[in-house]
Amino acid sequence: MIEGLEKVLAQFSIVPHDIALYEQAFTHASYTNEHKDCPSYDRLEFLGDSILDMVVGDMVYQADSKANSGVLSKRRAALVEGKTLTDFSENRFGFASLVRYSEGEKNNTKFHKHIDEDVFESFIGAVYLDQGYDFVRKLLVSIYTPLLEDASQMSLERDYKSRLQEVLKGANVTYQVVKEENLLSENVCFTVEARLGDVVLGKGQGHNTKEAEIAAAKDALSKKVGM
Repeated sequence: MIEGLEKVLAQFSIVPHDIALYEQAFTHASYTNEHKDCPSYDRLEFLGDSILDMVVGDMVYQADSKANSGVLSKRRAALVEGKTLTDFSENRFGFASLVRYSEGEKNNTKFHKHIDEDVFESFIGAVYLDQGYDFVRKLLVSIYTPLLEDASQMSLERDYKSRLQEVLKGANVTYQVVKEENLLSENVCFTVEARLGDVVLGKGQGHNTKEAEIAAAKDALSKKVGM
């Protein structure tokens, strides 16, 4: 058994019927390449992603009887975006330390942020298969209920790039990485400029290029429309 797995399951009061499902949920494809009898989390991730969209979609729908489908979609997207799932895996639930990689892949930690996002989804898929829908729904409701009140603000922050395009009436805004710092540490930082042609509209920083692009769009909006 993966070291630490029992402790992670215990925090959710999970008594596993099939421990192999949870081991699979934390197995990267690189590990499978070296251990052919250990399937990767690929299929479980697909399943977990579908369940996550359904349950969180139902939650945002029930939380606001007046919001239209566009607003609800943005709120759901904000709640299940990579940044949130990565935070769950790395900081709240201790998933990141369980992931099995090949010996070579272990050295590529700077690229593992998206993997930590993936394993949260694969874990949800494993819980569903092992414990059933009612259990996994209750688990997700307990995780996401505290975040529901922030969903509107999260969706606004996530949508800065779209709003900048609207303000500029569809003009071709580009995002260029101008600085990369601490790539081999937990304090990795990217600086991105939002540009219209050669004109710099705004600048932002983040732990990955996506975060930095959103920050740059936010900065550009603050200068354009006083936000």
